[in-house]
Amino acid sequence: MKGYMIKYPGRKWLKHVALSGEEELRDYLPDTEQFTPKGFISMIDRYPVLFVKPDLGMKGQGVMKVYYKDGRIVIRTEDSRYSFQSAKFAAIKLKQLIGTKRYLMQQGIDLIQINGNPIDFRILLHLRRDETWKFFGVMGKMAAPNRFVTNHSSGGKAIRLHQALGLTRQECEPWETKLRDMALKVARGMKKHFPLITELGLDIAIDTEHRVWLLEANTKPQFQLFRYHSNPKLYAQIASSVKHIRGEG
Repeated sequence: MKGYMIKYPGRKWLKHVALSGEEELRDYLPDTEQFTPKGFISMIDRYPVLFVKPDLGMKGQGVMKVYYKDGRIVIRTEDSRYSFQSAKFAAIKLKQLIGTKRYLMQQGIDLIQINGNPIDFRILLHLRRDETWKFFGVMGKMAAPNRFVTNHSSGGKAIRLHQALGLTRQECEPWETKLRDMALKVARGMKKHFPLITELGLDIAIDTEHRVWLLEANTKPQFQLFRYHSNPKLYAQIASSVKHIRGEG
């Protein structure tokens, strides 16, 4: 695939298609398709949970969770819940909610949880002057009670990797290495397809069987989570690097 000369590619579908073309990355990618009512009916038949999300969107806004409960299909938005007897009626409702916007459907991942609150993770990388990637670290985001979106704007809270996994910091070191190696593979894949990118915030999931998934690659990521990193100097280092990369300082 020819590279896209875009510094901040926003469309999730564009990035998914690019990364799914990389053999070493395919196993990290949840099944993802562009929303159509017909496609939804087929996909909800394959997966007990789907996330339906805007192709262009930030901070978890507009994300819907669709799942089976007591033989019915439930659609949950941020503030409403709808229940249907069949996938056909659920598809009609989704189309009504989506309107003319572009949306994606993504296989739901059974995220690790603490007290029933799902957790996902953000990995931050910046491109150095020598064109290699600097890995700043990993921070977790835990959803607020009764929420399915982990973003801070939806009440999510920062949590460190070892706490999320129920490990000591020392026990967590192999996980740090594993996630770093995966993140660098993704960064190389993204750079191949989008040569102008200089920063990445990878949204990562770890499922209940400890398989790692890439939910999304953000090219102008928020980094406030890293205020809560165990290294008290890290946030200032990231902020300084961001100013330099974005030409703001």
